[in-house]
Amino acid sequence: MLTAAARALLREQPPPWVLNDYLASELAGEEGRRLRERLERELPAPYLLSFTRWVGVRARWPEDLVEEAIGGGVRQYVILGAGLDSFAYRRSDLSSRLVVFEVDHPSSQTWKRERLSALGVELPPNLIFAPVDFEREALADGLRAAGFDSRERAVFSWIGVTMYLSLDAIETTLSTIARCAPGTRLVLTYNLPRNALQGMGSEMDAVLAPMMADLGEPMVSFFTASEIAKLLQDHGYQDIVHFGPEEATNAYFAGSDARFAGAQRLVKATVA
Repeated sequence: MLTAAARALLREQPPPWVLNDYLASELAGEEGRRLRERLERELPAPYLLSFTRWVGVRARWPEDLVEEAIGGGVRQYVILGAGLDSFAYRRSDLSSRLVVFEVDHPSSQTWKRERLSALGVELPPNLIFAPVDFEREALADGLRAAGFDSRERAVFSWIGVTMYLSLDAIETTLSTIARCAPGTRLVLTYNLPRNALQGMGSEMDAVLAPMMADLGEPMVSFFTASEIAKLLQDHGYQDIVHFGPEEATNAYFAGSDARFAGAQRLVKATVA
């Protein structure tokens, strides 16, 4: 909900828009509207712009990687913790070349499907819902049941999730993906430890962390860049590429006044 609220707010911010998620506001509904109002109330305007742009960046970069991978013959895209992600509904131009698996808790997916139906959003033919209750079912089993072929390369997107999970849960997921076909790519977000933040980043975290705790999603796992790289290497990944504020500015906001100073970073890696 918070992610969708931020994506909706991004469309009200000054250009350039790194992502134009025109479905975000309607998907989030009334609860999303209240979250948008809270963000606008509690984050000063420069911080709100930074936060919403970063939420756009962390969605756009995986989508760019998917397009690149399609050019190399990849035909499977897995969105872990899909939530209100709208890639499959916005990118009809890729529907004939890509199967999209949305992995999420069964009750969350049921709610989303009801919401999509109420909005009259047609489910694209290349979309497969993969309901997985991680307390009862392994990710590999859920993907297999949905028709995912682990013998073929894929792109996995794991955005806005790791900071809410224990290290054991993170490692279990990394191990599962690492058993997929060599050349499979993973892109994920991680949050820096609070003692590594300063200035704008520390002030934004002071607002956002309590907000997430209020919503029942306290942040519990944090990594430095070297720690997340070692974790990936230990689980059989190579070609690790970090993507933070400087990379985001160069890639999507060159020549603008964009500033990023939040706690979150992106990293991509390839199954060896």
